[in-house]
Amino acid sequence: MISSSSRLLINENPLQVLPSLAVALKNINEAIILQQVQYWVNRSENEYAGRKWVYNTIDQWKEQFPWLS
Repeated sequence: MISSSSRLLINENPLQVLPSLAVALKNINEAIILQQVQYWVNRSENEYAGRKWVYNTIDQWKEQFPWLS
């Protein structure tokens, strides 16, 4: 049983995804990644030719998705 003070329960910013997105993509990991990219694009101040963009190093992406190899 997991106690209410478990480190596995939300004590940090959660990654959120709609179940319908995971169903549409047929893959929960892809849905989480797409949602996270959308999150960063919405907050980005980087723009080129009228389009926003984001970048992260491989290590920065690994920090956001540590369960992926």
